Formats: sequence, structure tokens, C-alpha cells
Amino acid sequence: MSDAPTTPQEAVAQMQAQALDAIKNGHSATLEAVKKWNEQVASFSANLPSAPAPEVPKELSEAFGKPEDVVDSAYDFAARVLELNKQFVHQLLEVSAPKKTD
Repeated sequence: MSDAPTTPQEAVAQMQAQALDAIKNGHSATLEAVKKWNEQVASFSANLPSAPAPEVPKELSEAFGKPEDVVDSAYDFAARVLELNKQFVHQLLEVSAPKKTD
């Protein structure tokens, strides 16, 4: 049985699925690399005097919140912008469609 798409919509869906898989694989590889890097740094620095962990400056954390909150807020906003643009394009399609005359 062939996985070849039979319609343009199937081809697009297949390419989108492949793109999402590639992104997920890239994310996994990056997370694994950072994890291993941190493990190596921890094992190397175990015998060194400890240094304080870097912190977000107080002024920034008071103004913007935790880094996780900033990320969530930015991505929530981006999702709302995408949804708004999607609605707009649908409206454009609707108002630009040829009108039927009876």
C-alpha cells in the first residue's frame, strides 16, 4: 500500500505533518544536548567552589514576572493574533466571493 497523497490537500497535510515531526525532533535533540551539557558541567564543576546561580534582576522580575510567565504571555498573544488573522482572512474570502445574481 502506497502512502503517496492522492489529492493536493493530502499532499499539503502530509508535508505539514513531516514539518511538525521535524520540529519535534529538533526540539528533542536540543533538549537532550542541553541536558547532557548541564550534566557534564555539573560533574566537571563538582570539585570547584560553588558560585551563586544567576538570577533575573529584581527590577525585571517585578516589572515582567517570572520568565515562564513572560513566555506564556508572549505565546498566548501570538495565538490570539493568529486566530484574529484567520478570522480576517475568512471574512475577506466571504466579502470577495462573487455575488450570485438571481
